[in-house]
Amino acid sequence: MRRTDVTSIGRAVDLTYPTNRAVAVVMFLVTIGGLIWRRLSGFPWLASARWGAQAGLTVFLAWALCRELDPDHPASAFAAAGLSLIGVLVWALPRLAVILWLLILLRVVNRTTGLPAGVADSLGLVGLAGWLSLQGNWGYAVLTAIALFLDSRLPDPAWRQLPFALLSAVVAVIAFASGSESAAEAPSLTGGLVALGLSLVFLPIILASGSVESVGDETGQRLAPARVRAAQILALLAGAEVAFMEGPGALATLGPLWASVLGASFTWLYNTLTCLRSSS
Repeated sequence: MRRTDVTSIGRAVDLTYPTNRAVAVVMFLVTIGGLIWRRLSGFPWLASARWGAQAGLTVFLAWALCRELDPDHPASAFAAAGLSLIGVLVWALPRLAVILWLLILLRVVNRTTGLPAGVADSLGLVGLAGWLSLQGNWGYAVLTAIALFLDSRLPDPAWRQLPFALLSAVVAVIAFASGSESAAEAPSLTGGLVALGLSLVFLPIILASGSVESVGDETGQRLAPARVRAAQILALLAGAEVAFMEGPGALATLGPLWASVLGASFTWLYNTLTCLRSSS
């Protein structure tokens, strides 16, 4: 059975590529290092192993997210991985379920595999968004509905996404009506403004994405700039929504996203200054 028989948006980490081998090594080292560090800090073996595994996965997901947000520059993904590790050490581990939701969301919209999301992909995304929404923030289902609707309207539209978009909207209404207060805090203007401020540094990358050189993993065809830009904007919108609805502390919830935003921005700035220096 091929991977595409199960999911059309899953991206394999081919270890024949040096960059993929490098991130696998980094993930392993962070996992082992995290385990040892927590154990030396007095935590039990099992808790230390769990924390190390989550830290390693956080670094990998930051790398993977940045590959979706800035597909033309692999170096920015490693900058994101490094920044996410700093975030884990300084603040806290993110909510990995939220990061997974965002990663799937972006792949549905930008189609970095080159293939449209399958029925199982869309159902899984709606299900995950519904589970997150019922914990207190119905915005996850709203953003999922927007992503699925965009997938039905952007270049090479997948019209079958419209029923899934409607289903996600219904889930959002149910989550809102349930009034769950298990996770979300009162809306925070401060959190939203901080997220918007962080988003501003990503504007050059969005503007530069009018031309994309990367190709789909499965098709070899160049990615559609409109889809890449839509995914970038949707990611920033998700970051701002979570920070606004769940408070400033929720910035750590999407720590890998902000690490990706800053990693891509720093890489763009470095490349720009290098070009200016070489031309002068």
